Amino acid sequence: MRPTRSWFILILLLGVALSQPGCQGRSVGELLWPDLHDAYFQLTKSWSRSGVVRDGLETETRVVALLESTTWRKAYVERYSEVFELTADERRKMLDDQLHAADEYTDFVVAVASTYSDDARLTHRLTQWRLLLRQSPDQTVQPLEIRHLDVHPSQLQAFYPYHHPWQRYYKVRFPKTGGPIELLFTGPAGGFSLMWEESD
Repeated sequence: MRPTRSWFILILLLGVALSQPGCQGRSVGELLWPDLHDAYFQLTKSWSRSGVVRDGLETETRVVALLESTTWRKAYVERYSEVFELTADERRKMLDDQLHAADEYTDFVVAVASTYSDDARLTHRLTQWRLLLRQSPDQTVQPLEIRHLDVHPSQLQAFYPYHHPWQRYYKVRFPKTGGPIELLFTGPAGGFSLMWEESD
């Protein structure tokens, strides 16, 4: 297909999209890159950190970790309430549960993608990877819980802006710790640390 014709078709399709009732009043940028104009997604990204481990030329493991801060939890409850149209009582209970968890624990949502699917698994057993929370230069803490998030991909896409179908998602829970927070991801192939200067 000629480039001129491709651009014509793209402009035509964009024009059709903009003419739809649900798209009127929204800019072209909002339609093409909705994540850039979504306050919740931007907040989620601001509380997320990422790292990569490369083992040779063909194996790569990428990790994105979201710190579930109090600020993020409140925004998550708002977004969840909108998506699933929670009642006022349901929303209040969910917010209470989230704030209680924030007082008691340091929680992360960790997304792992790897060249080989088995390398994207996180467990308490010391196999491929280990997650630790550094509390001081010579003291680390192991997770209280590592739980696979078995939710529908549409939910992952709705709540986590970096979602793609090759990731495995986990909830990782540690004892409560104040900032700065350093999460260690380590294993035989290498490792890295992810830092949050504050946890609110």
